Amino acid sequence: MKYSSTFLLLLLFAGNVNAQVKKSTVDWPSFMGRQTLKWDSISTDYYTGIILGNGLLGTNIYKENDHAVRFDIGRSDVTDQREHSSELMTEPLISRARLPIGKLLLKTSGTITGAKMELSIYNGKASGVVYTTKGSIEFEAYVHANKNIIYISAKGNKQELVLGWEFVPEKSRTPRMAQNNAGNPSEYIENPPFKVSKEQGFSVCSQPLLNNGGYATVWSIKKALRTEVMVSVGYDAKGNQDEVKEATNALKSFNTAKLSAEFAAHANWWHQFYQQSFVSLPDQRMESFYWIQLYKLASATRTGKPMIDLMGPWFTSKTPWPAVWWNLNTQLTYSPVFTSNHLELAKPLFQALNQNTPNLINNVPAEWRKDAAAIGRISGYDLVAPVAEAMQENGQFELGNLTWTLFYYHQYYTYSGDSQELKAFIYPLLKRSVNHLIYHLKKDDKGIYHLPVSFSPEYKSAADANYALSSLNWGLQTLIQLDADENLNDPDKSKWEEILQNIVPYPVDDTGLMIGKDVSLTSSHRHYSHMLMVYPYRVLNWDQSENRELIEKSMNHWLSLKGALQGYTFTGAAAINAMMGRGDQSYDLLNQLFDKYIQPNTLYRESGSVIETPLAAATSIQEMLLQSWGGKIRVFPAIPSKWQDVSFDKLRAEGAFLVSAKRIQGKTVFIKIFSTKGGKCKIETDMQVSRVSSDKTDSPALMMSEVEGKTNVVINTVAGETMWLSGTETSLDGIGPVKPTLFEQWSWGLNKKR
Repeated sequence: MKYSSTFLLLLLFAGNVNAQVKKSTVDWPSFMGRQTLKWDSISTDYYTGIILGNGLLGTNIYKENDHAVRFDIGRSDVTDQREHSSELMTEPLISRARLPIGKLLLKTSGTITGAKMELSIYNGKASGVVYTTKGSIEFEAYVHANKNIIYISAKGNKQELVLGWEFVPEKSRTPRMAQNNAGNPSEYIENPPFKVSKEQGFSVCSQPLLNNGGYATVWSIKKALRTEVMVSVGYDAKGNQDEVKEATNALKSFNTAKLSAEFAAHANWWHQFYQQSFVSLPDQRMESFYWIQLYKLASATRTGKPMIDLMGPWFTSKTPWPAVWWNLNTQLTYSPVFTSNHLELAKPLFQALNQNTPNLINNVPAEWRKDAAAIGRISGYDLVAPVAEAMQENGQFELGNLTWTLFYYHQYYTYSGDSQELKAFIYPLLKRSVNHLIYHLKKDDKGIYHLPVSFSPEYKSAADANYALSSLNWGLQTLIQLDADENLNDPDKSKWEEILQNIVPYPVDDTGLMIGKDVSLTSSHRHYSHMLMVYPYRVLNWDQSENRELIEKSMNHWLSLKGALQGYTFTGAAAINAMMGRGDQSYDLLNQLFDKYIQPNTLYRESGSVIETPLAAATSIQEMLLQSWGGKIRVFPAIPSKWQDVSFDKLRAEGAFLVSAKRIQGKTVFIKIFSTKGGKCKIETDMQVSRVSSDKTDSPALMMSEVEGKTNVVINTVAGETMWLSGTETSLDGIGPVKPTLFEQWSWGLNKKR
């Protein structure tokens, strides 16, 4: 390795300067206050509603009509439990579909004329005033962070003093049956009808299922100077629990005599959640959007709660997507949790994979079940989604879905350093998913391995589809690397190496990466399924100078074909540009996404609600701030030229490092690294590093070099050590918010400032 002349200077200034470094200077209530969503009107559109959730229970607040405000009631695990009846890809949309619960209506005496409302994501609370021709109604609402309770407080003024409340149940029917979709059964047996009753002083709506399970909404309304409404939902999937008792007990646990204490506990959960990391941008629209996505993630899932499907806890009967998708949606949904230092939010996904491994195994042909596993395109929470070559006739044969999902489980290991989780769960399941791909390989007469015709998501079928090849290449390389890093001595290592040496190259033509053999990309394609080896796998990456022309050509051709591009097209392209170090292009693509696709409450729709695209956009923002792949942490790798001041604190990187950094007037001024596990840390920065300091030693062990104008510093760390890299000898100011210079007055929500 060639080292720059600054290596000697670095050694002169290495030392322990802990006292010179100031702590973070974040006034959290003030900073998070500027992320508040605001409404100066109210509409009947689901995508303009105020969304609240606690990882299981949720509500969306918007207008039912001119005389009622609706509070949608959602619980994300409430699903049908019918017997699986076929191997059709769409079958889980009937047998394991998400089911509607109902809505709570606040009826007004007068005609609704307007509203002034807000959602404080820092406190997880909605509040505001709804105006009518006869007065106004003040309200507050939150979904308790620690209890399955939706709490609403309301007070009427003038002729709106008497508030009318009504719970309107919905039929326990998959939304797909209201739509003319392929795969719907010719005969659909309805679940038993709902029943409304009174029990123990509570109102109860019981909604039984055909399998003797069911769910129940239980609520109480206390009228005084302010009306208090409390709602809970119980669910029994298998017919052996008491869903009414579950919901009733939740309501009883909520202490109405100590409302301030209940809210304080709720708000405290949110405060601690946000303070696990920090990001501040000079673009108020993008900064606020980023924090709202973290809010949505924690509203949609928690440890011990269900994994996220396409809606989270905000059900809408208008959706055609009442299940879980595995050829992009799940992967993108979970992509931001690692860098944001919220590894805990990924646990429900991993729990679903581990608990349902027998079903993943049964998704493959019987003769392969001894050592393979896979998942098809669509499943319920049980992950039953068979993958068989015979499904090719219907365009349902996708190879690589499980491996792509395991890319993120592997990220959990690389970002946490949890070797126990790796050996017990990640490695065995990754090996099974790769074995499924290996079983499909055939050698030609030249000794080259090929994959059969399979479907490239959202486009066409092709032999040697790049979608499947990308997953196989990444999977093989990762297994080999893990075997070496963890000294696993896997007997299959030589087989993996032999396949890698003889596998067919990615199909390419004069436009770049193809869909697969003999299938070019000739029409608009919203998915980057043919480019997964570039992102997120980075098997082909920008550090490889020999692949740069192919990467750029492929991306430009993909984006040049207009017509079918959708929201996640722009998140993927923004991330690829960030890998290329092109911050201005990434920023432009994200702004196009915001301008054309993101809804006022930051939800996203394609025929129905699909949660993944805004969350993927949060990942694209992270990619501009911090990247860690290929054994290197890249700090501020793709900052737009308009962003002069940027800061972040405790973002997580590969190697289990927590990274903080600050940029002032277009220049990086310092980087802080906290090593949670110890080990070698390689940092790439545009800063001319002249000082490296440690809180553990006066002589940090390090090396430094320059690569393409960037400084690379390699530091040997110990667990619990904090390192500082700076370009000057002056004291290092702590991390704090930067002043907005773009979209300065922006707030998300339905308001005139948008």
